Amino acid sequence: MAGTTEKWETLKDGLEIYTKTWLTNSPPIAQIFFVHGFSDHCNAYGIFPTTVAAQGIEFYSFDQRGWGQTCVRSNQKEKTTRHSGNSGPTSLVLSDISELLGPRLAAHPGIPCYLVGHSMGGGIALTYATRGTHKNALAGTIVWSPMIDFAKESSPGFIKISGLKLGATLLPNKQIVQSLPAEYMSRDPEVVEAFRTDPLCHDTGTLVAYADMITRGQDLRTGHVASKFLADKPVLVLHGSSDKITDHNSSKHFVASLAQVKDKEFKSFDGWYHKLHNEPGEDKVTFANYVSAWIIQRSTGYVSSKL
Repeated sequence: MAGTTEKWETLKDGLEIYTKTWLTNSPPIAQIFFVHGFSDHCNAYGIFPTTVAAQGIEFYSFDQRGWGQTCVRSNQKEKTTRHSGNSGPTSLVLSDISELLGPRLAAHPGIPCYLVGHSMGGGIALTYATRGTHKNALAGTIVWSPMIDFAKESSPGFIKISGLKLGATLLPNKQIVQSLPAEYMSRDPEVVEAFRTDPLCHDTGTLVAYADMITRGQDLRTGHVASKFLADKPVLVLHGSSDKITDHNSSKHFVASLAQVKDKEFKSFDGWYHKLHNEPGEDKVTFANYVSAWIIQRSTGYVSSKL
C-alpha cells in the first residue's frame, strides 16, 4: 500500500487547513476531491479511502473550516472556541474548495477529478457543481446521503428553520449545538460508539452555517438549480433507504430532475443508514467498490477540460 500524506495548506485569509491524501501504488487513473459532512472530519471515513486508493483512485480530503483538526489548530492558536463549526456562508465554503481544488487539478493534468461529498458535504459538492470556479474542470460529481432535505426523524420544522435564517442575518457567527443522534449514523454499534465519543465530532455550528446548509438543500430541490448542471458531467447519488438524518426520496427526486444530464444515476441501498461508508461487515466494502467501479468505468479515455 502506498500510504498517505498529511499537509497543512494555508488559504488566502491565513487559515491553515488540514489535508490528507491516500496515495495509489502506481500513477492514478483518477482522483477524488472529498468534502466531509457536518460534525465530521476526513479521518472518520473508515476503509473507504484505502479501498478506492487500492484500485488506482487517489483520494484527497481536508477538514473544513470549523471542523476536525483545522478547527483544533485555529482554536488553539487563539485560545478560543469561536472557530468550532464556523464554516462561514456558502460563498466562503465554495471559495475554500476552489483554493484547494485548483492546485490539485493543476498538479494532475489529464487525470479525471471527481468531486465527492457526504451528507452536508454532499450538498456542498452538488452546489459547487453548478456554481464553483472549477466546475468545468471536474470529471463528475458523486455524493451519498446528501443534505438536500432532512429525514422526517431529524427535521427541525418550519418554525425553527425560519428562526435560524432570521438569526443568521442578525448574529451570523453565533454558535449553537445541534446534536446528531449517534444511533442514526450506522447499523454498526462500533461506528455509533466511535461517533459518540469522537471529540472532533463536536455538533457545534454557527447560525449562518446552519442556515446556508438548509438553503443549499432548498435550492437543490428546485428545478431552477437542477437545470444548471452541465449536461456532459456525470452525477452519481447514493442513499440508504433507512437514513434518518437526510431524506432518501429527496435524493431520488433530485436525480430525476437532472433532465439534461446524459449520465446520471441514483443508487439506493435497502435498509442502510446515513454513513454508507461505515455500514457493518462487507456492506462498507460493497459500497466502496461500487463507487470505485463507477469512477473507473468513466475514467477510461477521459479527456480533461480547461481549468
